[in-house]
Amino acid sequence: MTDTKYRKKLLMALLAAVLMAAMLCGCAGDSGDGETSASSLDGEADAGNRDNAEETDQNMELAGSEIGREFTERDRDSSYTESEAVQIELEGNSISADGRGVSVSGNTVTISEEGTYVVSGHLNDGQILVDASDSAKIQIVLKNAEIYCGTSAAIYIREADKVFLTLAEGSRNVLGGGAEYTDTDENTVDGAIFSKADLTLNGAGSLEINAEYKHGIVSKDDLVITGGSITVNAVSQCLSGKDSVKIADGVFVLNSEGKGIKAENTDDSTLGNIYIAGGKFTIRTEDDSLHASGSIVIDGGDLIVESGDDACHADADVVINEGTVLVNSCYEGLEGYRVVINGGTVDITASDDAINAAAPKNASDTGNQDRTSRQEGEMQPGGEALQNSDMPDEKESLDGEPQNGELSQNGKLLQAEELPGRELPQAGGMPEGELSEDGEMPAAGGRRGGQMPGGGDTGRGSIENDSNAYIKITGGELTVTAGGDGLDSNGSLFLSGGTVCINGTASQGDSVLDYNGIAEVTGGVLMASGSSGMAQGFSSSSSQCSILRVLDESQEAGSTVTLSDSAGKTFLSWSPAVQYSCVVLTSPELKLGETYTLSAGSENLEITLDSIAVSNKTGGMIQNMP
Repeated sequence: MTDTKYRKKLLMALLAAVLMAAMLCGCAGDSGDGETSASSLDGEADAGNRDNAEETDQNMELAGSEIGREFTERDRDSSYTESEAVQIELEGNSISADGRGVSVSGNTVTISEEGTYVVSGHLNDGQILVDASDSAKIQIVLKNAEIYCGTSAAIYIREADKVFLTLAEGSRNVLGGGAEYTDTDENTVDGAIFSKADLTLNGAGSLEINAEYKHGIVSKDDLVITGGSITVNAVSQCLSGKDSVKIADGVFVLNSEGKGIKAENTDDSTLGNIYIAGGKFTIRTEDDSLHASGSIVIDGGDLIVESGDDACHADADVVINEGTVLVNSCYEGLEGYRVVINGGTVDITASDDAINAAAPKNASDTGNQDRTSRQEGEMQPGGEALQNSDMPDEKESLDGEPQNGELSQNGKLLQAEELPGRELPQAGGMPEGELSEDGEMPAAGGRRGGQMPGGGDTGRGSIENDSNAYIKITGGELTVTAGGDGLDSNGSLFLSGGTVCINGTASQGDSVLDYNGIAEVTGGVLMASGSSGMAQGFSSSSSQCSILRVLDESQEAGSTVTLSDSAGKTFLSWSPAVQYSCVVLTSPELKLGETYTLSAGSENLEITLDSIAVSNKTGGMIQNMP
C-alpha cells in the first residue's frame, strides 16, 4: 500500500472525527440548459503538482533491468540418444549405475563429468548429486523417476556450468523431501531441486514436486524453463532464480504458502528479473504470486492467479506486452515502480489497489518515499506529528484483520464510517450551507485551502510527486474491479491506447484514478465508475477530451452507463459491477466543443466539452486532498 493510500484513509478518518464540516463533495448544479460546468478537475491540483514536480520521462521502464528475452537452441532441445547416455536405475533403497562420470555411494549417485544421464525408477530416500567442473554442461533425463530425500534436495547441483533437466516425453516424474534439511557443505540447500549453476528444464514429460521444507526449484543463477508439465506444491517458493526466471513454454500448476515465482538478486539491482514468453499457468499463493527484485516482463502466455498478496510485484517495473493475465483474487494486482501495459488482456479483481506504481522499499533516491516507513510530520489531532510507532499496520493481514488508515477505539480498528459523533453524507448529500461562496469547503475554524488543525496543508500540491513512478497504458484490454484505488500512481498516469474498464469501490476513501503528478490521455478508451469522495479525472495537459462526472445520487451495481453523441449514436457503454457515484471516461471519439448525452442509471444529462478535461467536481479541500 502506498503512502498516498495511507494518508487518504487516515485523513478521511481524522476529518470525520475532528472537523465540523462534512468532507465529501457534492455535485455542481447544471446550468439552465443542462450543460455541465467546465471546471477542470486538475485546475488547482495539477498546477500544484507541476510546480512541485519535474517533468516525467515516459520511457524509463526497463532502463535499469537486464531482461534476457532469448532462449538458446539447447534450452529448447530436449532430444538425447538413449544408447549413448549413462543409465541410472533407482531401485528403492539402492542405486545401480555403470558408466563414465557417475559413482554411487549408499543412497547417493554423483555425476562428475559432462554428458547425458538417464534416470528412472524409484528411490525411497536418496539424492542425485552433480559435482562437476565449472565448465561442464550436463543433461539429466528424468524418465519415470521418483525421488524422495528426507534431509536435502532430491536433485542437488553443487557445481557445473549448466545443467539441462529433461522430462522425457510421456514420462511422469515425482520429487519430494522432508520438512527439515541438514546442510552437508557450505551451501544452504533449500529446494527439492537446488542448483548453484544455471538450470534449464525442458522436454514433454511431467514433473510433480512436493516441497515440504521450503522451495520447489531453486537456481542460484538463471532458471530457464522451455517445456514440460510442472506441478509444484511448496511451503515457501515454487520457482526461484537469483539472476532470473525465464519461461518460454510449459504447463504450470503452482501452489504455495509463500510465493509462486520469485527472482531476487541483492548484489546487482539490474538482475532478479522474471520473463514469461509463453506457457499456461495456474498459480495459487498466500504471498505474492510473481515477485521480482528487478522487473517482470510478460510477452505471452496465459496466467490464472489467486494471490493472498500482490499478483505481480516488482521492485523495478512490471511490463505486459502480450498474453492473458487473469487475477481472480489478490490484495494488490500489479505493483512496480512503473507499470506498463502495451498489449494483451488483463483482468484484475483486487481487495485493495488494482494497479500501483510506487518506489521500492529500498529506494534511496531523494524524493522516493519508503513504503515501509512514514515521514515525520504526519498530522494527528492537535497538530502533533505521528511517529512511526503510532502508525497502524501497513496492510490487511491474511486472517482478515482490518487495514491501516483506520482509527482505534477501545482496541478496535474502525472504518471512517464507524467513527462516533459524525454521520458522513453520501455522494450528492452535502449538507446545505457547507460550501463557501467560491465552492470551496471551509475547514475547521473557517480555514480554507485544506488547512488541517495545527497548520498542516492537505492540498494535493503538498503531496510529493515521484517523477520516476508512473502507470502507462498504450494498448491491450484492461478490466479491474478494485476494493481500493483502480489505478494508483505515486507519480503520473499516461493513457495513449487500449481499452480500460474500471469498477471502483463504493468506499469514499478511494478513487478509480489516484495520482500525485499528472494524468495525461492522448489516446485509448477508459470507462470507469466508483466513489466520488476522492475522485480525480485526467489533466488539462491532455490532448484527448475526458469527462469526470459526480452524480446526484449513487447508482446501483449493474445500472448501465452510456455516452451518446448529438446524433444519438452510443459509442461508450458498460454496466459497472459495483455501486457508483461518479464516472470518468475518455475516448478518441470525444470532440472539443461537441455536446454529448450521458446516461448513468437513473440520471440523464447533457455535457458540452468546452475544455479538454470537463468536470463538475467542486470543493477545493476534497479536490486537493491527498
